[in-house]
Amino acid sequence: MKFARVIGNLVATQKVNGLDGVKFLIVQPLDIHRQPAGEPYVAVDATNQAGMDELVFVIASKEAGFALPIEFVPVDAAVVGIVDDVDDRPLYDTASVAWRVFLVPSEKTENR
Repeated sequence: MKFARVIGNLVATQKVNGLDGVKFLIVQPLDIHRQPAGEPYVAVDATNQAGMDELVFVIASKEAGFALPIEFVPVDAAVVGIVDDVDDRPLYDTASVAWRVFLVPSEKTENR
């Protein structure tokens, strides 16, 4: 799963059976700092709710087809979630944590 930003829509006059009623979105992949990384590509909208400029989760490959109501449709990428908020704070304050390493001897090291 990767972050992407919706930058457009794609209209298709003909679709494969199983993709009727499914929106096609143009998404810009993002890096860990949510900056553009790579070329935009087309993804189907499995949420059926994503819109312009929204931050979304995209899955790729074979798993993208499983996100749709009819499985095994020929898609390479699918939007599977809309991101409401991202908390970039670290999980802990490195200055206040006293790090200790606890080693549990294994049986191999005890027999030496």
